Amino acid sequence: MAKQKGRQLLVKIGDGADPEVFATLCGLTTKTMTVNNNAYDVTTADCTAPGGQLWREVQTGMRSVNVSGNGYFEDSATEELLRAAALGTGESDTADAVASFQVIVPDFGTFEGAFHVDSLEFGGEQENGVTYSLSLSSSGPVAFTAAA
Repeated sequence: MAKQKGRQLLVKIGDGADPEVFATLCGLTTKTMTVNNNAYDVTTADCTAPGGQLWREVQTGMRSVNVSGNGYFEDSATEELLRAAALGTGESDTADAVASFQVIVPDFGTFEGAFHVDSLEFGGEQENGVTYSLSLSSSGPVAFTAAA
Protein backbone atom coordinates (compact mmCIF):
# COMPACT_ATOMS: atom_id res chain seq x y z
CA MET A 1 0.00 0.00 0.00
CA ALA A 2 1.42 3.37 -1.02
CA LYS A 3 1.67 6.29 1.38
CA GLN A 4 -1.52 8.34 1.55
CA LYS A 5 -2.07 12.07 1.83
CA GLY A 6 -3.41 13.08 5.24
CA ARG A 7 -5.95 15.39 3.64
CA GLN A 8 -7.65 12.33 2.17
CA LEU A 9 -8.62 11.08 5.63
CA LEU A 10 -12.16 12.46 5.81
CA VAL A 11 -14.65 13.05 8.61
CA LYS A 12 -18.22 13.23 7.34
CA ILE A 13 -21.50 13.98 9.11
CA GLY A 14 -24.88 12.60 8.11
CA ASP A 15 -27.91 14.75 7.35
CA GLY A 16 -30.36 12.53 9.26
CA ALA A 17 -32.44 11.85 6.12
CA ASP A 18 -33.51 8.44 4.84
CA PRO A 19 -31.35 7.44 3.04
CA GLU A 20 -28.68 9.32 4.92
CA VAL A 21 -26.36 11.54 2.91
CA PHE A 22 -22.91 12.29 4.35
CA ALA A 23 -20.99 15.52 3.76
CA THR A 24 -17.34 16.22 4.54
CA LEU A 25 -16.30 18.62 7.29
CA CYS A 26 -13.89 20.28 4.87
CA GLY A 27 -12.44 22.83 7.26
CA LEU A 28 -10.72 20.17 9.35
CA THR A 29 -6.98 20.28 8.73
CA THR A 30 -5.98 17.65 11.30
CA LYS A 31 -7.98 14.51 12.07
CA THR A 32 -7.39 11.57 14.38
CA MET A 33 -9.34 8.36 14.90
CA THR A 34 -8.63 5.89 17.69
CA VAL A 35 -10.07 2.38 18.04
CA ASN A 36 -10.13 1.27 21.68
CA ASN A 37 -10.48 -2.30 22.97
CA ASN A 38 -10.65 -2.50 26.75
CA ALA A 39 -9.23 -5.80 27.94
CA TYR A 40 -10.10 -7.68 31.09
CA ASP A 41 -8.13 -10.44 32.74
CA VAL A 42 -9.63 -13.97 32.67
CA THR A 43 -6.49 -15.84 33.72
CA THR A 44 -7.10 -19.14 35.52
CA ALA A 45 -4.67 -21.66 36.91
CA ASP A 46 -3.90 -24.78 34.88
CA CYS A 47 -5.80 -27.58 36.66
CA THR A 48 -3.24 -30.21 35.64
CA ALA A 49 -0.33 -28.15 37.02
CA PRO A 50 -1.82 -25.66 39.51
CA GLY A 51 1.60 -24.67 40.83
CA GLY A 52 3.00 -23.96 37.38
CA GLN A 53 3.58 -20.71 35.55
CA LEU A 54 0.52 -18.59 34.91
CA TRP A 55 0.13 -16.90 31.55
CA ARG A 56 -2.15 -13.93 31.40
CA GLU A 57 -5.26 -14.42 29.28
CA VAL A 58 -7.43 -11.46 28.30
CA GLN A 59 -10.74 -10.96 26.58
CA THR A 60 -12.07 -7.86 24.93
CA GLY A 61 -14.55 -5.92 26.98
CA MET A 62 -15.95 -2.59 25.89
CA ARG A 63 -15.02 -1.28 22.45
CA SER A 64 -15.14 2.33 21.36
CA VAL A 65 -13.99 4.64 18.60
CA ASN A 66 -12.93 8.23 19.24
CA VAL A 67 -12.50 10.93 16.62
CA SER A 68 -10.98 14.39 17.00
CA GLY A 69 -10.14 17.16 14.62
CA ASN A 70 -9.04 20.78 14.31
CA GLY A 71 -9.38 23.23 11.50
CA TYR A 72 -10.81 26.44 10.13
CA PHE A 73 -14.47 27.30 10.48
CA GLU A 74 -16.04 27.79 7.05
CA ASP A 75 -19.65 28.59 8.06
CA SER A 76 -20.87 25.80 5.78
CA ALA A 77 -24.10 23.80 5.81
CA THR A 78 -22.06 20.81 6.98
CA GLU A 79 -20.75 22.71 9.98
CA GLU A 80 -24.35 23.74 10.71
CA LEU A 81 -25.22 20.03 11.00
CA LEU A 82 -22.35 19.66 13.48
CA ARG A 83 -23.54 22.67 15.50
CA ALA A 84 -27.12 21.36 15.55
CA ALA A 85 -25.92 17.97 16.80
CA ALA A 86 -23.68 19.51 19.47
CA LEU A 87 -26.38 21.85 20.79
CA GLY A 88 -29.37 19.62 20.16
CA THR A 89 -31.13 22.31 18.16
CA GLY A 90 -32.33 22.79 14.61
CA GLU A 91 -33.90 20.25 12.31
CA SER A 92 -32.01 17.28 13.76
CA ASP A 93 -32.99 18.19 17.38
CA THR A 94 -30.66 15.58 18.87
CA ALA A 95 -31.07 16.23 22.58
CA ASP A 96 -28.28 13.79 23.44
CA ALA A 97 -25.81 15.29 20.93
CA VAL A 98 -25.61 12.16 18.77
CA ALA A 99 -25.36 12.12 14.96
CA SER A 100 -24.22 9.72 12.26
CA PHE A 101 -20.61 10.10 11.15
CA GLN A 102 -18.26 8.43 8.70
CA VAL A 103 -14.49 8.38 8.88
CA ILE A 104 -12.83 7.43 5.62
CA VAL A 105 -9.24 6.20 5.79
CA PRO A 106 -7.86 6.21 2.22
CA ASP A 107 -7.12 2.79 0.72
CA PHE A 108 -8.13 1.18 4.03
CA GLY A 109 -11.87 1.61 4.54
CA THR A 110 -14.81 3.47 6.05
CA PHE A 111 -15.91 3.50 9.69
CA GLU A 112 -19.56 4.48 10.15
CA GLY A 113 -21.87 4.80 13.12
CA ALA A 114 -23.53 7.03 15.67
CA PHE A 115 -21.16 9.34 17.52
CA HIS A 116 -21.70 11.59 20.52
CA VAL A 117 -20.36 15.12 20.07
CA ASP A 118 -18.28 15.32 23.26
CA SER A 119 -17.02 18.83 22.56
CA LEU A 120 -17.11 21.55 19.94
CA GLU A 121 -14.74 24.44 20.58
CA PHE A 122 -14.25 27.67 18.63
CA GLY A 123 -11.26 29.99 18.76
CA GLY A 124 -9.71 32.89 16.96
CA GLU A 125 -6.59 34.98 16.81
CA GLN A 126 -6.23 38.61 15.86
CA GLU A 127 -5.01 37.99 12.31
CA ASN A 128 -6.10 34.43 11.52
CA GLY A 129 -9.45 32.88 10.77
CA VAL A 130 -11.85 31.35 13.26
CA THR A 131 -10.82 27.82 14.18
CA TYR A 132 -12.74 24.95 15.66
CA SER A 133 -12.00 21.65 17.35
CA LEU A 134 -14.26 18.67 17.79
CA SER A 135 -14.19 15.50 19.82
CA LEU A 136 -16.50 12.54 19.09
CA SER A 137 -17.11 9.23 20.88
CA SER A 138 -18.90 6.25 19.38
CA SER A 139 -22.40 5.65 20.69
CA GLY A 140 -23.07 2.04 19.77
CA PRO A 141 -21.49 -0.26 17.20
CA VAL A 142 -19.26 1.21 14.48
CA ALA A 143 -19.38 -0.62 11.15
CA PHE A 144 -16.28 -1.03 9.02
CA THR A 145 -16.33 -1.42 5.25
CA ALA A 146 -13.00 -2.23 3.62
CA ALA A 147 -11.89 -0.14 0.67
CA ALA A 148 -12.51 -1.77 -2.70
